Amino acid sequence: MNLEEKKLNLLSLDGGGIRGLSSLYVLKDMMEAIDQHHPPKPCDVFDMIGGTSAGGLIAIMLGRLKMGVDQCIDAYARLSRQAFTRKNYIPVTLRGKFRARFNTKKLEQALKTIVVEQGLDEDALLQDPDTSCRVFVCTTNKIIGNVNSFSSFHNFRVDWDLYKVLKIWEAARATSAAPSFFDPFVVIDPLMGYKRVFLDGALSANNAVREMWLHARDLWGSENLKSRLGCLVSLGTGMRAEMNFTGGFIQELKLRKRILTDTEFDSGDICL
Repeated sequence: MNLEEKKLNLLSLDGGGIRGLSSLYVLKDMMEAIDQHHPPKPCDVFDMIGGTSAGGLIAIMLGRLKMGVDQCIDAYARLSRQAFTRKNYIPVTLRGKFRARFNTKKLEQALKTIVVEQGLDEDALLQDPDTSCRVFVCTTNKIIGNVNSFSSFHNFRVDWDLYKVLKIWEAARATSAAPSFFDPFVVIDPLMGYKRVFLDGALSANNAVREMWLHARDLWGSENLKSRLGCLVSLGTGMRAEMNFTGGFIQELKLRKRILTDTEFDSGDICL
């Protein structure tokens, strides 16, 4: 089959915390539907895998670390147990600054361990010379508040200076830096020398499908992408229960957060 004729398969993974396991079980069924006895790895099926928050972690495991689905389920479950360990939690400092609920250092160490288990140096870069399965994760720029992508491949949506130095575990750390759960991810700009701060991608693109389409369109071209598209799979993490709003400041904040991270709203403006 000529390169021009090859169909492109894209996989987008939503945020959703521990519920990210549900998307992995759906993906497991999909791979077994292709070959029940020898299910392929997602990196051998999809040309691009992207995600947000939990979906971003899974995208890195499947695409950059080239895990099979069963291996990814095991790694993600272990990561959840190790990272979501409460520290002595006082929500606010004496200066009124909010503190993270969980130990960020344990999350970082767990991410590094996963990278090493795949035979890579713990500081291996996110960029990947193997472009058979490209990977990106969504984060949120804390200052501007817009979606920011870190990827294994270079394109104009990705900061060139960070692309050259960003590590795999750092990209995973950035996409999962959920406010109040973990500390923001801070990286020194290699060119300018100032701090850049990133938060969980769920705050700007909890459903990564729009970013997926934009990345793919930039890479393969709009018309070429439409003619070559084999499938665009967007996996969520289940529907949330309705929230009973009874008023009050805290409940209003929770409602606003739910609206901001609603994956159904995010996917509404995608038109192929």
